[in-house]
Amino acid sequence: MTVFGVASNADEVTVSSSGDTSGITSDSSKPSTSDSSSKPSTSDSSSKPSTSDSSSKPSTSDSSSKPSTSDSSSKPSTSDSSSKPSTSDSSSKPSTSDSSSKPSTSDSSSKPSTSSSPSTNSSASTPSTTTQAPSTSASAPFNYSQGTTSYNQTSTSVQIPSSSADSEKSVYTGPVLKEIDAAKPIEKIDVTSTDAFIKSIADRVRILAGKNNLYASIILAQAILESGSGQSNMSQQYFNIFNITGAYLGKSISFKTEEFSGNTPFYIEQSFRIYSNYDQALDDYINLMIKGTTWNSEIYAGAWKSHAKNYREAAEALQGIFATDPAYAQKLIELIQEYKLDAYDNVDSSTQVLGDNIPTSPVVTSRGDKSDFPVYNGEQYPGSESYAFGNCTQYVYNRIIQLGGKIGNFMGNGGEWGINAKIQGYYTTSVPTEGYAVSFPPGVAGSSIIYGHVAFVEKVYSDNSILVSEMNVKGNNIVSERHISAGVAALATYIQPK
Repeated sequence: MTVFGVASNADEVTVSSSGDTSGITSDSSKPSTSDSSSKPSTSDSSSKPSTSDSSSKPSTSDSSSKPSTSDSSSKPSTSDSSSKPSTSDSSSKPSTSDSSSKPSTSDSSSKPSTSSSPSTNSSASTPSTTTQAPSTSASAPFNYSQGTTSYNQTSTSVQIPSSSADSEKSVYTGPVLKEIDAAKPIEKIDVTSTDAFIKSIADRVRILAGKNNLYASIILAQAILESGSGQSNMSQQYFNIFNITGAYLGKSISFKTEEFSGNTPFYIEQSFRIYSNYDQALDDYINLMIKGTTWNSEIYAGAWKSHAKNYREAAEALQGIFATDPAYAQKLIELIQEYKLDAYDNVDSSTQVLGDNIPTSPVVTSRGDKSDFPVYNGEQYPGSESYAFGNCTQYVYNRIIQLGGKIGNFMGNGGEWGINAKIQGYYTTSVPTEGYAVSFPPGVAGSSIIYGHVAFVEKVYSDNSILVSEMNVKGNNIVSERHISAGVAALATYIQPK
């Protein structure tokens, strides 16, 4: 199956909000996948869609810490392969320290217990990206409902799968920067010209691509091609600049698109993801590229810098895999050459990302003259009842209050903290910073594709990787630590406590 198709028109457009409440299980046999559709395809949404929105937030019931699976095949726009997830394992990845910074265990049912072994370096879970395979999901015991006093999310273990995209050595032979200034998340795009469009997204794409073993030139060329330099309706109305199919946070829109079988065009109706902003779309796209599909986690590996020596090889590796258009690779190559996009391929895992005047977290003073923060005390502070007991959101709230900081008690699900924090007046950044809360978008860092994840940054290393403490990764109400690679860390939003 191919991933992108080239669409010449779209009609019979509908908007849906999926009821997929995929949770996360703790089967250690296989890594989980978190993309609800494998097949981004291009579309021209010139026609005005008729929209309808059903159940903006899925509600589920909680019966135990392990969710039962449920068939959601009636919602073709979403799919979750969390039925075969892996839990964290300290045998294959760098382990975190067993120092005093690790939370102590507790036998009390009201206080969280810590895991017996340190968490491991990991990346985002492998997305499920299929449009033809039957859609499945695991039900999530909790959900977040706006307007209530409780913010909930999946109450079972977040997956911690490994990815060779994080560990394989680059074969890219071009120049590499030693350091680069951090780029702000993409809030708006300039569509006055293709050059203006490139300029409005290139700095952010360069860092996220380079830190995740990808060619920025390929991503920029795809954004130009798929969105018409940001002028398509899909881009301007739904922020979907890569035309990724499926659903995001349960929301999607359906179009009829033109695909190709060989050189013969045909039309099918597909569901496309609706995002809240352009940076969200970019994060989701990169997560897809490095995590692949349910049936092949390395389906796009030929385009990684560890496999392709240059953008030409990367483009050719996507031909027939990423797109149905028989001229897809050549179109990407021509765009890269015309706009000299390979100039943005000069960041990799060794490049240090520098923050500019990032304020220190007020909780840093709690360390005194020590390098580690005090261990978590397991206390439930006033306001913590706004979050689901034993979930990541409640832990981060309590952790920050314990260390002398303040954070809102209505920040939403873990993956929503970045957006909601900014709305509520908190300082946010894309640069890893100690003492900050870190919000991972849905599907990133092994999180639920519906709820995302939030953790607390205990340490930041020289390569921009981070050590986090978190809850609900190894089970409900269990605190553990995990080393997050620089690539995955770059996809997150960091929130300064007050």
